[in-house]
Amino acid sequence: MSKRRWSRLPVTEGPRKQIVCLLGCAVFAASGRAEEPPSKSPASSLGDLSLEQLMNESVTSVSKKEERLVDAAAAITVLNNDDLRRSGATTIADALRLVPGLAVGSANSSQWAVTGRGFNSIYANKLLVLVDGRAVYSPIFGGVYWDLQQTMLEDVDRVEVIRGPGATLWGANAVNGVINVVTRSAKDTQGTLLYGGGGTVSQAMGGGRYGGKIGENTYYRVFGSYQLHDDFPLANGQSAKDGWQGWQGGYRVDHYPSADSHMTWQADATTSELSHQDSDAYNVNTLGRWTHQLGDRSNVEIQGYYDRTHRNDLSLARLTTDTLDLTAQHTFGLGERNDVIWGVGYRFVSGKAEQTNPTIQIRRPDFTQQLPSAFIQDEFRIVPDKLSLTLGSKIEHNDFTGFEIQPSARLMFKPTEQQTVWAAVSRAVRSPSEVDGRNTFVIPVAPPVTIPGAGTFVPSIVGNDNLLSESLWAYELGYRVHPNKRLSLDISTFYNRYDRLSSIAGVTGLVPGAPFGVAEIKLGNLLHGETYGGEVSATLSVSEDWRLIASYSMLFADLRGAAGQDAASTQSSPRHQVMLRSAFDVTKRVSLDAQVRYVGPILGVSSYFTADVRLSYRMTDNLEFSLVGQNLLADRHAEQGSAFYAVTAEVPRGVYGKLTWHF
Repeated sequence: MSKRRWSRLPVTEGPRKQIVCLLGCAVFAASGRAEEPPSKSPASSLGDLSLEQLMNESVTSVSKKEERLVDAAAAITVLNNDDLRRSGATTIADALRLVPGLAVGSANSSQWAVTGRGFNSIYANKLLVLVDGRAVYSPIFGGVYWDLQQTMLEDVDRVEVIRGPGATLWGANAVNGVINVVTRSAKDTQGTLLYGGGGTVSQAMGGGRYGGKIGENTYYRVFGSYQLHDDFPLANGQSAKDGWQGWQGGYRVDHYPSADSHMTWQADATTSELSHQDSDAYNVNTLGRWTHQLGDRSNVEIQGYYDRTHRNDLSLARLTTDTLDLTAQHTFGLGERNDVIWGVGYRFVSGKAEQTNPTIQIRRPDFTQQLPSAFIQDEFRIVPDKLSLTLGSKIEHNDFTGFEIQPSARLMFKPTEQQTVWAAVSRAVRSPSEVDGRNTFVIPVAPPVTIPGAGTFVPSIVGNDNLLSESLWAYELGYRVHPNKRLSLDISTFYNRYDRLSSIAGVTGLVPGAPFGVAEIKLGNLLHGETYGGEVSATLSVSEDWRLIASYSMLFADLRGAAGQDAASTQSSPRHQVMLRSAFDVTKRVSLDAQVRYVGPILGVSSYFTADVRLSYRMTDNLEFSLVGQNLLADRHAEQGSAFYAVTAEVPRGVYGKLTWHF
């Protein structure tokens, strides 16, 4: 790819000026409460979506069919479009901070660490992330390139986040959670939307979309967006030189040939470029899906997508993967009380690795992976509208460990219409990736060492052809209550038992070479143990114009090595997290949103408090200006510890303004 260069915007003046300006604007806005315009923006009013409607919101990620959030037998949180807008987040990863139980941290300006219920890092590989049904985790290391997930938040309908396994329906890597980003139908994004802005850390942002019709039943939208992010500071205050810019563009077409059928075709391209390191990446994908309602309790869905991800990282390698994925599923009623869903899938991955760093060897420059799968799940309504039992299992075959079976059982009980008790037992696996499951890469991790009588060798991580899948048995219990129209409470607890967790096995072999040989360090299935904890969240509608959301999550880990040695120090996710959010419509035109977060310490990083504030003013029903302050309680703070081949920086305080116009 050709390299782009851009001028650096000047570093902001004192952070005190930013805070004073933000608070001054808030006071000015609040002082205008008596002069309310005659109409309220329908997209902004808290009163437009009552607490009861939020509890009855439809979700699809738990059972691959629509069901009410309140009835889902899983720990699930939904961020709707209004949540995303009010958060002031500029990326999907940033918005995920709103979800209880997720560990979300910025390693630097362009790299994120995101996972649920433990084992977090920028290489986190136990969380499955989907965008409109397309898996975006990397088959090379099993994690997610978050800088390539630049979906326009204005086009996102909702983000469904499952904490806990979802492997029965979604397969390998859905171990500690599933994130499903669902974008809006083109039918719901007609007309034009434009936005632009910028500030200190998010230096520039802009985008637009246009939606129209083709005939009576076909809708489309085209869109494009851009963002520019400044460098983060290092711990010593110097620049990490990690600023980046990204582009995204694409289209979506939705065709409704009848009331029972829906066809979707969409495609987009995303780029990410680092300013100082001559590194870049891009993703191009296209997806098609056809759904047809066969009857009141029966439907069929067929989906296929192609995805190409290319990453040119001078510190690691030049990596390209092409993925073709085909799935089909069928839902039908069996008798009066059984709803069955089953499906099949096939995924083919072709990859290529090229050397860019002379210290990293590539032993298999070309590789392929195949993943056929099938699943079946039956929901049995033991007592209609009161008690149901869902049993299912998925079977997959991967090129590393062969067949894997991932069953689950979920029980849902409603003692009253306002209460839901649920329990689940699930098995999930994390299958090896190209980095750890094959002898593809030789990655140095320490300076050369001299071994008497043998020579000088570089300690390097290499893949292990005999590595087994990591295994999880998860036991969950949850309770939801909606005692009145103003209050809801959601409690979930879990006990996770892990086996065959991969860990560094030490030097397993010496490969001579000049000037240095390789001291091979293979990953082995050496750790086992458990994690346990839970999440509590409460939502209170103080009034039609004011909503409060509070959450607390805790996580404890007890991991042990094969020889019984303690591995509890591998705590990579915070034990305690607390968040308080406030969404307040000061007037019919002015909104003030704020969130305060406490994140406990992790290995190598201290705990921190931080706060974000967003003030918005709707000049008309179609024109809105917002001012956002992020990480306001300190000049900067660290969120992630050191990682191989990654710059670890600190997250600075930032302020930006944004103007949004739709017509």
